Amino acid sequence: MPMARTWNGMTIQAKVRRASGRAIVAIGMNVAVDTKRVTHRVSGTLARSVHVATIRADHEDDEQDAQGNDLMLLSSAAHATQTPLGLAVEVGSWLPYACVEWVGRQHPGVTVGLEAVRGVRADTIVRAAFREEGL
Repeated sequence: MPMARTWNGMTIQAKVRRASGRAIVAIGMNVAVDTKRVTHRVSGTLARSVHVATIRADHEDDEQDAQGNDLMLLSSAAHATQTPLGLAVEVGSWLPYACVEWVGRQHPGVTVGLEAVRGVRADTIVRAAFREEGL
């Protein structure tokens, strides 16, 4: 009995791209939330400045904007950008002293936030994104 096969490759590829992008942004959001939770606070500006951003986003006004507002609430939704290594977003703070706090003074920051999300949490986020696309 002859069997008809329909090639749905383009549809599947589009679903995989959407699911991958959604998963990358969701992982970034989780990293940002955990980073905010562990960031050392004096005035709170550094913690409020942590957010997810599209690759090569403009961060010129971040310090001023974070004075009294959480940038995760102010910034528009980031979207994953294709890079040579795959889809990516940026997570962190672009304040001039963020690196000094997190690296120089060794206060917990984005590295701790990332480590908290790695493994099972990240896998769960990826599975959920693919499930939402019916994959």
